[in-house]
Amino acid sequence: MKKTFTLFTILFACLTAMAQHGEMKFAGPSKFGVEEMNAWQENEKDVIIFKMNSTSEADITLPALTYNKMNVTIPSFTIHNLKFDYDMATRNASFPEQEYEETFKVGDEEKTVKGSSFNAEYNATEKSFKITTKLSYGKMPVVVTYIIDAVYVKEGTTGINSVAASNAQPIIYDLSGRKVAEPKANGIYIVNGKKMMK
Repeated sequence: MKKTFTLFTILFACLTAMAQHGEMKFAGPSKFGVEEMNAWQENEKDVIIFKMNSTSEADITLPALTYNKMNVTIPSFTIHNLKFDYDMATRNASFPEQEYEETFKVGDEEKTVKGSSFNAEYNATEKSFKITTKLSYGKMPVVVTYIIDAVYVKEGTTGINSVAASNAQPIIYDLSGRKVAEPKANGIYIVNGKKMMK
């Protein structure tokens, strides 16, 4: 009876967490390119969407990926049913390395994305999401790598739209996207577009 109650409590906590979050948006700097050639394109801010389907599977939507050097754009797509391990104590999720394949229509043509590798870490305390994936698209002759280090974007906030680099005072935001004059000790902040720990 005690085991049944414990399992029910854990299941209820997981379902409650999923219901509270639904789709969660994360935004942050990313890079996209051909790792073997050390040919990267840096992006100031991309947005990804994380949707828990259960306590062990999730869907992740990546933004459209444009690689200017190859003049190719991979449209935004969702990777379905990615497996992850969920830690009840920390509420962190760890995605072990896995493969995936998604097919979708671009105009009248059917395109396929094949992921030869996907791994990710969601840190509930920092509200951060780190993803690395290697993929091929359609008849593209090379495998490309996409890496993003993002933080949670609370619905209803505008987040960080742009950061101007200059010799002036750094522009600092907290993880909720609010501008901060002076960071407090033991916190994580976005300073001039980069995540920093104080």
